[in-house]
Amino acid sequence: KEYTSFPSQDYARRAVRFERRIELALEGHRFFDLVRWDVAAETLNTYLTKEKVKRTYLQGATFTKGKNEYFPIPQAQIDIMGPDVLKQNQ
Repeated sequence: KEYTSFPSQDYARRAVRFERRIELALEGHRFFDLVRWDVAAETLNTYLTKEKVKRTYLQGATFTKGKNEYFPIPQAQIDIMGPDVLKQNQ
């Protein structure tokens, strides 16, 4: 259903987040949206808490804010460029 108005900034943000979630559901953008909006840790840990009961391979899985938002630099690129040029993310 169309949005007729946005009574507050919070309502508008929730609407945009919901629309992006639906529109881009299987296109691989969700994780980056969660990180950009600074809700990745809360959202993913809530998901993991629920799903650990059903999926045993998720036992022990957690999302750590400040760490799991970043991907490691591939070792092949470090080897090509040299360790003085590229430093691995901690």
